[in-house]
Amino acid sequence: MDTVKIKASEYANLIGVSLNTVKNRIRAGVLPGEKGEDGIWYVLLNREEYEFLTQKEEERAKQEANLSSNLEKLKAGFEGSLIATYLEMLMQKDRQREELFHELSSLYTLLAVKEKEIELLKRALEDREKEKALVEELRKELKEKEKEIHKLEGKLKEKELELAQKDIEIQKLLLEKEREMLSLRLELEQCKKQRETE
Repeated sequence: MDTVKIKASEYANLIGVSLNTVKNRIRAGVLPGEKGEDGIWYVLLNREEYEFLTQKEEERAKQEANLSSNLEKLKAGFEGSLIATYLEMLMQKDRQREELFHELSSLYTLLAVKEKEIELLKRALEDREKEKALVEELRKELKEKEKEIHKLEGKLKEKELELAQKDIEIQKLLLEKEREMLSLRLELEQCKKQRETE
């Protein structure tokens, strides 16, 4: 489909709304468009929609020109002047009503933008709360692990003490055995000497 890229200001003039309204609609995703690298906002339309809007604008301009011409003619007479004044008042009311409608439309668009922003903030807040909960859970796990490590360190110290006591007992046994060996050697020496003297 053929796409036409026009300035947001031009689009605003075509549909009779403010530039801010168009920008808000683009931000809200209601209207396809973008902010260019040149800093200017653009609206993306298909060819048929663009031609329809330009044709409608031309027809509106012609109608206003014809109406203005007819009003000028009516003003020539007194009754015509009254009718012209009445018609001008009606036109002014129509313009005011149209302006109010566009202003309301702009406010709805702005509301949609704000609602999206609030939704994004809520999601960010939820993510943050989840992160906080995860951090708290990890802290609890860390404390449990620290307790387990402390218990294991206590058990390790107990085992080290047991090993040290066993080493001492073994050393004592070795000393006793060495003494027994020395005693046996002395007895053997004495026996040898007695045999030699006999």
